[in-house]
Amino acid sequence: MRGIERGGQGWRVTTDDGTALEADRVIVTTEAHAAGRLLRYVDPALAALLGEIAYASSATISVGYRRGDVPHALDGFGFVVPRSEGRTVLACTFSSVKYPGRAPAGRVLLRCFVGGALNEGALDSDDATLIATARAELREALGVTAEPLLTRVHRWPKAMPQYHVGHLGRVGAIERCAAALPGLHLAGGAYRGVGIADCVRSGEAAAERALGGSPPPSDRLDGAELP
Repeated sequence: MRGIERGGQGWRVTTDDGTALEADRVIVTTEAHAAGRLLRYVDPALAALLGEIAYASSATISVGYRRGDVPHALDGFGFVVPRSEGRTVLACTFSSVKYPGRAPAGRVLLRCFVGGALNEGALDSDDATLIATARAELREALGVTAEPLLTRVHRWPKAMPQYHVGHLGRVGAIERCAAALPGLHLAGGAYRGVGIADCVRSGEAAAERALGGSPPPSDRLDGAELP
């Protein structure tokens, strides 16, 4: 998407290929910094507030093994690594345990997380280095020494919103600005929770408002999954 602007009584959305779409209502679900760029000519104050929400970058390294090559019982959903350990891997999810169907019978899929607000420099490494680091730290944590059957690296630049002190006040100001622009609605992990359930809830609430339902939420994080 290239831009959003007011168009008559509604909105005009311009795509990357230059196509202009006319709409009565628009729900923006991008990261806050991207939403700010899209709306900078619609409401500079709103765009500035959106740009104040900080983001961090991260990457995931997925590795697949034969079940027999992983000596650990995998009797949980994964583990989190405390900062005091001085490791690159922040956490590991036992994906094939947590989510059925992520690996064939007799195989396991593990997903390691690196980067984040305290170690974004980890993403400066190339994929081969990230894979080697993840394997080395999995060897120490789970005793895995075998060659993996599969490796995948996915990078997520500036995709993790950071809820710094004063976040709810900023979100309240953002929502008041958006409410003054009929037909414009915001949703996503930047505002009132970063978890999957939070994002679904945010999207459903925005859709309801777009259809003329509930008003914007109050300045609370009701049941939100905090980072």
